[in-house]
Amino acid sequence: MATRDGRWRVEIVRRASGQFYRLVHGDNAVDDLVIASLERLLAEAGVDMTELEDVLAAPGARPGRGVA
Repeated sequence: MATRDGRWRVEIVRRASGQFYRLVHGDNAVDDLVIASLERLLAEAGVDMTELEDVLAAPGARPGRGVA
């Protein structure tokens, strides 16, 4: 998912031990987020979760590995 302007992106990363969220903004990425932490960080940045839109995975992205 991403904001319409693409400045903020949320990825779901799945591993054998479960799944977590990755928040990407520019060259910065924060891994291992649970949903509450993701929501808090987005809110602090002034991004409403309802503004996020589904985006297609990048070409070559492997299922379960998130978007590269």
